[in-house]
Amino acid sequence: MSSRRRPKFTNRFTDARNAVVQRLVRLRDWFRPTTLFLVGFTFLTLLTTLLLAQIHTQLPAQMYNEGDIVRASVVSPADISAVDERATQISRAVLPNAPPTLVSLKRNQVVARSGDTVTTKMLAQFDAISKYSDTGRRPQHFIGIFLLVGALYIGAWKFIEHRSLTSTLSLSKGRAFTLVASAILIQTILLRVGVILSETIAAQSIIAPWNDATLWSLAIPFAVATLLVALLMDVQLALTAGIITALFAGLISPNGMLMSCYAMVSASAAIYGIGRYSERQSVTLAGLFVAGVNSAAALAVILAAQEPLTLGTILMAIGSGLLGGLFTTIFTAGALPVSESLFGILTDVKLLELSNADLPVLGQLALRAPGTNQHSHAVGQLTEEACRSIGANALLARIGALYHDIGKLAAPDMFVENQAGINPHDRLRPSSSAKIITSHVTYGLKLAKEIGLPAKIAAFIPQHHGTRTLHYFLRKAQAQAIHGDQVNEAEFRYPGPKPQFKESAIMMLADSCEAAARSLARPDPENIRSIVSKIFDAIVGDGQLDECDLSLRELTTIKESMIASLVAIYHARIDYPGFNPPPVTGALSQLPQADLDTEDRGIGYKTSEVPISKGGEVEDEAITRK
Repeated sequence: MSSRRRPKFTNRFTDARNAVVQRLVRLRDWFRPTTLFLVGFTFLTLLTTLLLAQIHTQLPAQMYNEGDIVRASVVSPADISAVDERATQISRAVLPNAPPTLVSLKRNQVVARSGDTVTTKMLAQFDAISKYSDTGRRPQHFIGIFLLVGALYIGAWKFIEHRSLTSTLSLSKGRAFTLVASAILIQTILLRVGVILSETIAAQSIIAPWNDATLWSLAIPFAVATLLVALLMDVQLALTAGIITALFAGLISPNGMLMSCYAMVSASAAIYGIGRYSERQSVTLAGLFVAGVNSAAALAVILAAQEPLTLGTILMAIGSGLLGGLFTTIFTAGALPVSESLFGILTDVKLLELSNADLPVLGQLALRAPGTNQHSHAVGQLTEEACRSIGANALLARIGALYHDIGKLAAPDMFVENQAGINPHDRLRPSSSAKIITSHVTYGLKLAKEIGLPAKIAAFIPQHHGTRTLHYFLRKAQAQAIHGDQVNEAEFRYPGPKPQFKESAIMMLADSCEAAARSLARPDPENIRSIVSKIFDAIVGDGQLDECDLSLRELTTIKESMIASLVAIYHARIDYPGFNPPPVTGALSQLPQADLDTEDRGIGYKTSEVPISKGGEVEDEAITRK
C-alpha cells in the first residue's frame, strides 16, 4: 500500500514527540552509558542539595521585630562572636572612639524560648546567628547535605539493583532508578515550597494557632512520591522513596524529627492503603485514605510537640492533615499521565485506554480487515483466560492481541481471514507469498513506532510468530524449483524474536489454536483437543518457547484453558433441517440438504487436514482453492 493511500494514524503532537525523542536518542549516543549515568546522578544530587540546604528559609533576624512573640526556640549553632552594629552606633554617637560592642554566644546556648517576648538584645543575638549562617556555616552545611543526599541516592540505586535480581520489574533498573529519583525530586520541591509557604503564612499572623508554622506544615503533601512509585512500579520501591523523602522532610521542616515521623506515616498510608491501579479513581481513594491517616497522625504530632490542646489547635491540625491528603491526590493525579508517557509504563488504566475501538488503528482494522479484527478479538479472549489461569497479566495479553496483527493493514486481502473465496496466493510464486505474509510483522512494527504504541504492546507483533518457518510455502517452492536451484529457507522464516515473556508466548499458542479451530469442519471437543495438543507439541518441539519462563505445569494449565474456551465458543447447536422460511414472492433459493451438518456447509478441514506447519503455524494461505 503506498504511503499516499495509507491512512494517517498520528497527530501533530505525536509527530512532535517522536521528533524530540529521536533527537534525544542521537544526543545520548554521543556519550557512554556510564558517563551519562554519572553526569545525571551528580546533577540530581546537586539539585536536591540546593532544595534541601537552608538557603531560602527565613532566619530569626528576618522573622521577628522587637515586641513579637517567639514562635520556636532559637539555639546558637556554634561559638559565635559578632559586632552589634546598632549598639555600636549608639555608643559611638556619644563617644566617637568607643570600641565596638560585641555579641558573644556559646554553642547550644538557648537564645530565646518559644513564647518569649523579643527584646533588643535578642534581636542582636539573632542577627549574629544570621551572619554566622551566611558566612562560616554555609559551605560546610552545603557539602554535608550533598554527601548525605548522594549516599541516600546510592542506597536507592543498590536496592533497585537487588530488587531487579529478585523480582521482575516493569522497567529496567536504570529506568526504575530514574523514575524513583524523579519522584523524590518532585517531592523535595513540594517540601521546600510547602515549608516556605507555611513559614510565610505563620509570620503573617500573631494569633495562635494561626501563627504556628508546624501546624501549617502538616498540610504539605508528603506522600506524593511514595504514591506515584507504588502506582507505577512496586510497593517496596515506593517504601524506599517514602523513607528518603521522610528524611528530607526532617531536614527542612520545623520540628524536624516529628515531621519526619509524620511524613513516614503518611507515606506508609499511601503504600498500603491502595490496591491495584486499575482505574483513575484509585488515586482519589488513596488520597482520601492518606487524608484520614494524616488527621490522626497530626493529633499525635501536636501531642508530642506539647502544643496547647485548644479546640482551635486540634481543628487546625485535623484540617491540615486533610489538606495534605487532598494535595497528595491532586499532585499525584497530575504526575501520573506524564510519568506513564515518559517512562513507557503500562498501567491497567493505560491498557484500557488502548482498547478504545475508536482509536484510528483499531478503527481501520475493523473497517479494512474485518476478519483479522474478529480473529484478534478471539485470540484476545483465549489469551486472557489462559493468562488468568496461571496468574499472568491477562489485561496486557488481551490488549496485545488487539494490536498483534495491525501489520495486515498493508495488504488485508492477502490473508485468508479477509478473503472471500479467491486466494491471491494461487497466482503468486511461493517466495513472493512468503515475503508478503512475513512482512506483516515488519510493517506492524513500523506502524507501532509511528503511532507511539508502547514497547510492551509492540513486542507482541514479532514475538507471536517467533522464528517459525512457513513450511507449506517452502515445500511449494522446493517442488517448483528447477533442478539444481537452491531455495533459501531464510526467505520463508519470520524475523523473530521468539517470545520473551509469558504473555507473548501464550499469544503465540492462542493465535495458532484459534486459527486451527476455526478451520475445523467439525469443531467438537475431541477434534479441538486433538488439534490444540498437536499445535502445543509442534511449538514446543520447534523451540519457540525456549526464551520465556513458562514451566511445563503452566503449559498444561494453558492448554486446558484454551481447550475449554474453544469448546465454549464452538459449542454444539441444534440443527433445524425442516425449518421453512416465511413465504415470499418470487423463486426461493434451494435450501441445504437436511442431513448436512451446519458446520459442513462452509469450507473446513478434517482434523488431520488442517495445514499446521512443523512450528505450529496454520498456513491456510498455502492451500490452493478449488
